[in-house]
Amino acid sequence: MIKFSKFGRLAVAAAFALAIAACGKTEKDREAAEILAFVPADTPYVFVGLEPAPEELFDKLEPQVDSMMSAYRKVIDSALEAEMAKLPDDSSDRAELLKARAAVGELMSLMTIDGMRSAGIERGAKFALYGNGVIPVARVELTDPALFDAAIDRVEEKASKAMQKGEIGGETYRYVDLEQVRIVLGAIGNYGVATVLPTSFDDAQLRVVLGMDKPEKNIADTGELAAIIEDFDFTEHMVGLVDMQRIASVFIDPPTSLNADLLALAKYDAADLDDVCREEIRSLAGIAPRMVVGYTTLDADRLDSTMIVELRDDIATGLSGIPASVPGLGVAEGGLFSFGMGFDLQALRSFYEARLDAMEADPFKCDKFADLQAGVAQGRQALNQPVPPIVYGIRGFTAVVDSIEGLDFANKQPPEDIEASLVLAVDNAPQLISLGTMFSPEIAALNLQPDGKAVQFVPQQLGDQVDNLWLALGEDGVAFAMGDSAESQASAMLKAESAAPAPFMSMSMDAGRYYALIGDAMMIEGDNQEDELQPEAREALRDMMQQVGEIYDRVSFDVRFTARGI
Repeated sequence: MIKFSKFGRLAVAAAFALAIAACGKTEKDREAAEILAFVPADTPYVFVGLEPAPEELFDKLEPQVDSMMSAYRKVIDSALEAEMAKLPDDSSDRAELLKARAAVGELMSLMTIDGMRSAGIERGAKFALYGNGVIPVARVELTDPALFDAAIDRVEEKASKAMQKGEIGGETYRYVDLEQVRIVLGAIGNYGVATVLPTSFDDAQLRVVLGMDKPEKNIADTGELAAIIEDFDFTEHMVGLVDMQRIASVFIDPPTSLNADLLALAKYDAADLDDVCREEIRSLAGIAPRMVVGYTTLDADRLDSTMIVELRDDIATGLSGIPASVPGLGVAEGGLFSFGMGFDLQALRSFYEARLDAMEADPFKCDKFADLQAGVAQGRQALNQPVPPIVYGIRGFTAVVDSIEGLDFANKQPPEDIEASLVLAVDNAPQLISLGTMFSPEIAALNLQPDGKAVQFVPQQLGDQVDNLWLALGEDGVAFAMGDSAESQASAMLKAESAAPAPFMSMSMDAGRYYALIGDAMMIEGDNQEDELQPEAREALRDMMQQVGEIYDRVSFDVRFTARGI
């Protein structure tokens, strides 16, 4: 049976989605500090949008977003319809599902661009997701609070269920209680606000959570976000931080404000920790004290974002020596998909050994870390295992799939043609091939020379399954390629440049072609017919993937280890 609590979860999920979807501001002359005035200076986490995205970007994205939401609505509608088909017409569960279907439909309508506007959320509304203490609060600017309330009314009407209402300081809010947790949603002042808090909180505590009583010192006063924006060259479209030391402090130091109330309800007392455990927890939090995230470019043609996990100096220095240059790694030159990693295994071993040395020299004394400390001996055993010297010469790989032709998921037909290549970077690659000749007469017959010239290879065990497979050998790498251009591609892979500085990991893909393949895969019927999606739902999922592919030209990411962290 569909309980009202599920409807409540849907309502708050929609509120959070609406808050996050709106990025920017409605009145350009309004100070960015206004929404930050609600965020406590010592918040453990915050993500805010202080500047609107360019109008050209909104114009480009809105049609695809609406189409994606329409497709998603079809998926949910189909799933609910399939469930209703299993129930008798006069079933009370069927009646509840009908109401849920109508309510979900209204929620999905709200998540379209026009739907958000009808709820008082313009395309340029500022938003903030932050912790008042550890309690999460989502806040989004409203053009008209009455429209926000009317939107909730429409959802409740469709569901034939109304959330409970409360009033505080002349403001009306709605809430749903789930055991000891209360989900609160409402238009408070000129903001839509959603939060989750204990049911036992009184009005004074609720005023603080809802921002009716603002913090004495807010995050704008500290200049912390402004410093992050300047330090990392972020734009103001979105910037965020998660402070692990502040989170740890909640549980090891005397709590204050709402955290004190929350921990008291949970019957947690930091005084139960001894000084040794308290300091060791603080030390662990200091390994990765903060994460920051933001956009560095955001316009109609390109979105660049960066996330930095800041690390303690010795950890960051140790990790920064691990990445290694690999041909083609981190250089997006087209193709359907590329992926690779570059690493110095000896540097990785040294880093791990240094961590074990540190834990032996200054072992954890807190009983809560006994298992972690016991792992030192196991780590030593692993390091003592014999490893062939040539293994430490392996520096990584780059794999590229240029094209896949003739693949038909629906008819379970494998691809007719694949253009792909792989380069394995390794010190003294000829020695690796020499080892290979000891186990494979076919490789020995190739008589590969470290001159970068490709040689055709036809493995007997693969028969006719692989056509046009070529190998090329260099002093510091071996490349494999298959397809019509494999001969030239194998040689080219050995000579490809690596991104500088070298990333630890890199991926790039042609979004349109990739998501089209994923969409086609979703059309395949599974073996379990009982849990199988209806054809309409599969088609809607395929349409969603195609819409994603129409939004993005290419999608790529790099993971780097630097002196600042990851």
